Amino acid sequence: MTAYEPDVSSPPRERADADRVLRDVAAELAVAAGAEDVVEALDRAVTRLVPAGSPHELRILLPEDPAGSAGRLPGRDEAAGLVLIEVDTPRSGQVGILLIDRATAAVAHLRPALEVMSAQAALAIERIRLAAEVSRYRSFREIEALMEQTRDVVLIIDEDGCIQYASPSARHVFGTSALLHAKLLDFIDAAQRPAAEFLLRHVRSGRAGAVESRADWTVQALDGRTPVVEVACRELCPAGPARDLALTLHDVTAQRRLEHDLTERMFHDAVTGLPNRVLFAERTEHAVAADGGLTAVLLVDLDDFGAVNDSFGHAVGDEVLHLMSERLRDVVGDHGVAARYGGDQFAALIQDADTAADVERVAARLCRSLAEPMRTSGGTVVVCSASIGAAMSAPGGSAHELLRNANLALRTAKSAGTGQWRRYEPSMTDQVRQSELRAALGAAIDGEALLLEYQPIVALRTGRTVGFEALLRWQHPTWGRLLPGEFIEVAEESGLIVPIGEWVLGAAMRAAGRWRDAGQARAPYVSVNVSAQQFRSDGFVDTVVRLLAQTGLRAHGLVLEITESLLLRDDDKVWHALELLRARGVRVAIDDFGTGYSALGYLRQIPLDIVKLDRLFVRGLTTSRRQRDLVEGIVTLTRALSLDVVAEGIETEHQRQACLATGCTYGQGYLFAVPMPETDTVSWLAEAHRAPPP
Repeated sequence: MTAYEPDVSSPPRERADADRVLRDVAAELAVAAGAEDVVEALDRAVTRLVPAGSPHELRILLPEDPAGSAGRLPGRDEAAGLVLIEVDTPRSGQVGILLIDRATAAVAHLRPALEVMSAQAALAIERIRLAAEVSRYRSFREIEALMEQTRDVVLIIDEDGCIQYASPSARHVFGTSALLHAKLLDFIDAAQRPAAEFLLRHVRSGRAGAVESRADWTVQALDGRTPVVEVACRELCPAGPARDLALTLHDVTAQRRLEHDLTERMFHDAVTGLPNRVLFAERTEHAVAADGGLTAVLLVDLDDFGAVNDSFGHAVGDEVLHLMSERLRDVVGDHGVAARYGGDQFAALIQDADTAADVERVAARLCRSLAEPMRTSGGTVVVCSASIGAAMSAPGGSAHELLRNANLALRTAKSAGTGQWRRYEPSMTDQVRQSELRAALGAAIDGEALLLEYQPIVALRTGRTVGFEALLRWQHPTWGRLLPGEFIEVAEESGLIVPIGEWVLGAAMRAAGRWRDAGQARAPYVSVNVSAQQFRSDGFVDTVVRLLAQTGLRAHGLVLEITESLLLRDDDKVWHALELLRARGVRVAIDDFGTGYSALGYLRQIPLDIVKLDRLFVRGLTTSRRQRDLVEGIVTLTRALSLDVVAEGIETEHQRQACLATGCTYGQGYLFAVPMPETDTVSWLAEAHRAPPP
């Protein structure tokens, strides 16, 4: 299906959004029995999409219609028509024309959605035509000639599930041409047979609308292969006495394998092969919720690992990480999960331990094992001890609390020296510091202790500055300059994140207005991080609209950076706010992509404009082929969805070149500039404008 790319200039919908309309019309088209059903389904969808009170007339011109037979079909750009998208139909080529008259202005912004509906309608019409042809041709020989022209497999099965007809292409999927009278379900993977039988039974009973009439099946081919096919199923002659079914099987093996491979790579570390932080957190959540025995987490931090990289190089450092991961696996065994937590940190999940003493013995044994000298493949002997923090689950506790407690124990262990381990104790929680932060943060808002710095976002090929990310800082009178990670959690817990976020938005928009007033031909946009709590707060959209009006900044000059976790929740309030903001022209970016829980396929549904690739991907581009393949896959998908990609954390020219090679268009990092005060941004823009591209 053609990916739907919402038009940010379209007015907000008061009722069902475009995504819901597309899902509904797809369901109707899947069971449409004739061209008139297709027209009615499309007309209902367009009526829901166009603004209320906008008159329109929807028609479909088909070659077999009198208008179509009188001459060629109109072209794509004639009138207000949209060519039905050709969807792998080598028999027919162009299927027809979708025309919407007397509403050109009203539907202009709906063209992406109409393109998707056109593609769906093309598939439905082709399916209807094919069913009509199969019904018309009673001779299998005539059907055979028809089916020779399609790569998809067409099957007809009787009421007993036996194959009565198989197109010639079936041999490539099933590994044999001898399919006549064989039971179809015998070729389907055993684990999928109940669901497949359920689908066929409901389609045959005429209740296909109650379930999805499309599914993925794994075929057990006679030649040993296991291709994956996307199956579409409908009654062959709904009005007739026979209960035969027509099935179309489309081979999606390569597509599903690529999606699975990319998803697997996103959840595993490229250097060690261990589960990464995201997958470890998910496993921890499952373990805590399982209501089994004692669950424990060990967080491991290699002592002075930076010295290993500095002394022996990153290649040796990566080998040391791999050797450490093997030792971690050996100690944890089959009853736990070992993971690379990030950088020089590892983690272990101990499940169903009998007592806390068992966990303590594992921590002590791991501490001794990691401290033993190791020899690399090049003969280098490296000694690198580790500090370990251990925490045990408590009744009613959460995975978040368990990980936080293990981290507190790790901090205590590191403060005690190298090669130490500590078990979490409640006294480790730094309540005093948190209280002091909370009290001081309220005063910081009024006392002008908060400030913004700006880091350029540049076009990787030309070096032109296209935007700045606004970065919050807190100049604390005692602890000095604090980064967001040191106080944002306190701000969210205290509710101060909302006024702080509003201050950041206003200050950043005013700065962007001054860049425009400085006479820049193409003034850069400003990108502002928005927390989940701030985004969900009442009146957030109104606040953004009000600040845009007060500062005079055009909506297109503002980008809101939000996290994956905010988008992946099925929260109607969040999605409605996104729709309203994007309808006004405000762009939305997903920050640190790859560090959260999203699967690649989910990007097709999220209303986005920009994907900001996490710095961990960039670091691995120059050292890991696997990492490069993953980034190339992500960039390919985002291009298909018309999303911009910004690579974060670029520190070297080599990394810039690697990002360009993968298809990334924009970048950000210390290679271009460190975050700077607003007073330096105007001079930076002037100098960057004169400077040659890197």
